[in-house]
Amino acid sequence: MEKQLSLFSDGVQIFADYREEEIIEILKRMGVRINIVNLQVGDFVVGEFGIERKSFKDFVSSVIDSRIFEQAKMLVNTYSKRVIIVEGVECLERINENSYFGALTFLITREINLVFTRNKLETAKFIYWLAKEQEKNTSFGFSGYKINKKANNLSEVQERIVASFPGISHVLSRRILKKFKNIKNFILASESELKKVEGIGEKLSKKIKNIVETEYMGGG
Repeated sequence: MEKQLSLFSDGVQIFADYREEEIIEILKRMGVRINIVNLQVGDFVVGEFGIERKSFKDFVSSVIDSRIFEQAKMLVNTYSKRVIIVEGVECLERINENSYFGALTFLITREINLVFTRNKLETAKFIYWLAKEQEKNTSFGFSGYKINKKANNLSEVQERIVASFPGISHVLSRRILKKFKNIKNFILASESELKKVEGIGEKLSKKIKNIVETEYMGGG
C-alpha cells in the first residue's frame, strides 16, 4: 500500500476530469485526494503537467482520423508540460506502421511525453508518482497548473494573477473571479467568504489571508 500523498493546498494538486471515474477511484484507494473538475483540455492535471489519457484503440483511431494532431496542438497551447498516456498497448493491425510511428515522432518533436501503460492500475500509479515528483518542486513555486499560452486579454491576466497564489489552480482562479467579480474583492474577502468557493477549504483560506495580510519583510 503506497504511503498517502501530502498534496493539495500546500503542494501540487491533482485535477481529474469528472469523466475519468475509474482512474479517480483507483487513486482514491491509493490515498490520493482528487480535485474533480470539468477539464476543457486533457483528462488530468498534475502540477505543471497536462495529461491526456487514451486507450490504445482510441489512440490508433485518433491517428487514423487525425484527431490526435488537433489534440496535441491544444495540449501544447494549454500546458507548459504535456503527457499522453496510451493504455493497453496491442499489436498494430488497424494502422499502417508508417502512420503510427510518424504520429509518435510528431508528438515527441512537439515536446509531448508519451507513456505506455498496460492497464488502468498502471496509469493511476504513473499519475501518483508524477505527483510525488512534482511535490518536490513546490518550493520553487509550482502549484495548481500553469497555462503556457500568453495572456491575450484582461480576463486572462486576472486569472493568472489569482492563479499565482500557492494552492490556486487556473480552474480555481476562474471560480474565484466568478464569485468575487474582481481581484480587489478577492483580496478583501474574509476567510468565511473564501470558503464559500468550491475548492477552498479551511487551510487554503488561511493561507490566502496570511499572504495578503502579512507585513512584507523583504527588501534591502
